Formats: sequence, structure tokens, C-alpha cells
Amino acid sequence: MDVFLFPLVNVTLFPKTTKPLNIFETRYIEMIRDSISTKTPVAIGFIEDPSQVYSVRPGDKVEFVRDVVGFGTPQIIEERSNGTLLVFIQGQGKARLGVVKASTTSYLVCEAQVLNETIEVNQNLRNAVHSLNKILARWIQTHIPEQGQREIFMRTMTGPEEIVGAFASYLIRDYDLQQITLEFDDINKKIEFLYRLAESNEITA
Repeated sequence: MDVFLFPLVNVTLFPKTTKPLNIFETRYIEMIRDSISTKTPVAIGFIEDPSQVYSVRPGDKVEFVRDVVGFGTPQIIEERSNGTLLVFIQGQGKARLGVVKASTTSYLVCEAQVLNETIEVNQNLRNAVHSLNKILARWIQTHIPEQGQREIFMRTMTGPEEIVGAFASYLIRDYDLQQITLEFDDINKKIEFLYRLAESNEITA
């Protein structure tokens, strides 16, 4: 499939999570609108160092972002008077970036291969999922003061994929570890990894 590439510093999009973004650069405002009108997914490309961003030509690989990306569909929540946008991107899946396609757009259009994951949780990890969910629930109670918003958030935690994605997005303080979690192709590896991080206090309080 084709994706519109949105390179962002230390940002990772997990499947079945929602990422709020403030869009202020003209080319990415155009990208969001084009994504909605053409139903082309937006892929969030993880960058550690913004100084590494450089121009690429059609047929090149985009070397300045990690090649495993989360992708999803954007929804414009607010259009501000200065032209900027508040956007929610709903994670649909993950993919491996291919080469840049020829395009007249000011943003990058890339080929991408959808990556399928093992999503069935091993029985021996059910307790670990429950523990991650309890930690996540405590975080929600502490960091989301409005009760209605807390309830909406908790209602989205319908299964292990949602719990893993939200836990990695909001509680892992190291952005590189978030990306590493995304790159695992088996939910059981993600659960084991996140549970070890929780035990070693590598999470946000």
C-alpha cells in the first residue's frame, strides 16, 4: 500500500491507540487533508535526531526514520483561526516502509508493506496483562483529572492490544523503548518486555 509519511521526533503510533497531534507546518496540513480526501493512511516515522532529516528522491529508502511505522487514519478535531489543526490519528496497524514514490506533493509518499502480528496472548501471560492494566488504570486516575475523560479512556481498554499500546505510549518514559515495543511482531514479546520494564521502574510514575 501507499502511505503519507509524517516524520516526528520521538513519536510512535501503536495499533488501536489514538495519537493527538498539533499540525502547524503547511505541507503536513496539506498531507492531513489529502489523507482524508484520498483515504490514504498516514504513517508516523520515528526520528531520534531532527538534524538527520534530509531530502530523498523517488526510489530511495527513507534512512532518517525507523523503517517500522505505525499507520492510521486522521480525523480533524479542530481547525484554528491561524490555519493550524488539532488532529487525532487512530492507529490501524503497522508497516515496513519501502521506497519513496514519485509525487508532486510537498510531503513524502512511500510504499509500505503491512506487517501482521501474533495477537493471541499465551495463557501464562494473562496475569502480566492484568498487572499492566492495573498500573495503567492507576496512571489514568492520577493524570486524567476529569471523570468523564477517565471513563472514556478506560472504555477503550477492551483487550490486550489496546492495553499494550496505551501502556507503551503513555507509561514508557524512554522513547526508543517505545519504538522497540512497536517493532516486536508478537504481542507476547511486547507483554514480557513491558512487564520487565514495569518491574525495573522504567515507566512514568
